[in-house]
Amino acid sequence: MNVAALRRGEIQRLLGGSPVTGPFISLIAIFVLFGLFIPGFLSLRTVSNIINATTMVGTVTIGVTLLMVSGEFDLSVGALVAAGGYLFAFNSTGDGSPVVALVLAVLIPGLLGAFNGAILITTRMPSFIVTLGTGSIFSGAVWLLSGGSLFQTLEHPPFYDLMNGRLDIVNNLLGSGANFRAAGVWILGLALVFQYVLTRTRYGNHIFATGGNPGAARAQGVRTNMVKVLNFAISGALSGFAGVLLFSQFRSVRVATGEGVELNAIAAAVVGGTLLTGGSGSILGGLVGVLLISTLRSGVVQANIIPADNFEAVVGVTIVGAAILNHWLRGRA
Repeated sequence: MNVAALRRGEIQRLLGGSPVTGPFISLIAIFVLFGLFIPGFLSLRTVSNIINATTMVGTVTIGVTLLMVSGEFDLSVGALVAAGGYLFAFNSTGDGSPVVALVLAVLIPGLLGAFNGAILITTRMPSFIVTLGTGSIFSGAVWLLSGGSLFQTLEHPPFYDLMNGRLDIVNNLLGSGANFRAAGVWILGLALVFQYVLTRTRYGNHIFATGGNPGAARAQGVRTNMVKVLNFAISGALSGFAGVLLFSQFRSVRVATGEGVELNAIAAAVVGGTLLTGGSGSILGGLVGVLLISTLRSGVVQANIIPADNFEAVVGVTIVGAAILNHWLRGRA
């Protein structure tokens, strides 16, 4: 074997063995490419705006990645984001307690997520069908809860800043138009926690086993049904938390909040190295996927390549391309 072939083999094993490596290299390459051709793209303002744009998708992607690794999907997350936003809004304003509001906004979507899992294991229907249906049911429930109207407040308690206020200490230190917000810290913290759970705990091993070979996992004593229900609950809770972060920043929520987030979350997970077939993936890879898509959005809009409203076409191409690349790299590795 010549040196060139040996090096190609090493690169293929590196990319195929780590779900994070490929997406991270792609993120850096795209960022540098846009930086070379778009004036001001490498500014702290642009970087902070790219990160801020991942508030909803980044939080939801963590739960969606867990589910995809275990072999399932959740198309109801958009409705649960809106549900979390309204629950937090109604209970944190006026005489309400923001802490109680936060608990309700996370707990109730979590229970609805567990309901998705219960239907799945009871009926044995594909999660795509189950959550497509329950997503419509949850959207209807949110409409009834809200009366179909926008909820907006001028109140600005300190708790909102804790959840998603400006990080003025960091921004003032960095200067140059930096606009980093607390949501970025929350998302990074959650990603690190769930990455540890997925890769360093017994439960994480059960998630990989459930998605990779459920029959063999059950034979080894893994309670695959419980794993799936719990992952659906985590996905629902994180979706509700995303609604909290959004309301804390904009102090408004509407029924359409969260609409379409499921496509972007799945795209981010796939771009981050998670297989659509289950059994392989990374929370940090999903987070890199979110940043990569957000960078693409910012770059193509600033360069006026396509209108911002048509960016979903880029997301679709990204899903297909990443899925093909991931499958090829796994095979070569």
